[in-house]
Amino acid sequence: MTRILPAALLALSALLPACAPTQTRPLPDPATYRAGPTDVTAVPDLGPVGRWMITKTLEPATWLGERIGGRTLREPINLLILDRTSATPEAATARLTAAMTAAGYGPKTMHSDGYSGLLGERLYPQLPPTGKGLAFSDGPWYVSNHHGRVFGPAPIQGGFLFSAAVSREDMRWLPRPGHTYNSFTVTREDLAARLAATGVYTRAANVNLGNRLDTPQETTGDHDGQAALLTTP
Repeated sequence: MTRILPAALLALSALLPACAPTQTRPLPDPATYRAGPTDVTAVPDLGPVGRWMITKTLEPATWLGERIGGRTLREPINLLILDRTSATPEAATARLTAAMTAAGYGPKTMHSDGYSGLLGERLYPQLPPTGKGLAFSDGPWYVSNHHGRVFGPAPIQGGFLFSAAVSREDMRWLPRPGHTYNSFTVTREDLAARLAATGVYTRAANVNLGNRLDTPQETTGDHDGQAALLTTP
């Protein structure tokens, strides 16, 4: 395979501004978001958890318009992380970021940003928090990679809760550079295993969020409606 020179990658990155369309209209206030009854799951001991990754326009994310078999691809929440150890939200976030990096999913550029996830009664903005095209990923943007965005931490009884939407994406070069969907489940299992291997978290039983879609209009691809749950030991 011919190696793409750094200068060529920089030129291509200009064509792929974080894989996101330009936003031209004013954005709604996240505080005005109201989830519908089919957008939230009440999880025992964890509270209400939003089923979908939410865009800047307060709509369920649809992989920037990606379609699978002519159907809209909805992006589900498929990972939950419960921190029972940290004393503050800042400490819980630092623990999570360090664990993601140790798992090989450190923050990387050229991803769409500005997403949110519902926990309890409010939307939490994505981590990493800079809003400059960062996502947690195990590889660079110009190759297939596992990646995801984490939301939280939400204070709950006994700790802090994060949710995440993680997936595997491929790189499409023609006719226009962009990221295409590969899998939700493969990345969920990969990241859960890698986080457990760090020793920071322990894998618990999956949580059924009931967010699998398979209708003539919409799909969640290979997602089975389950979220992996990781907890501090």
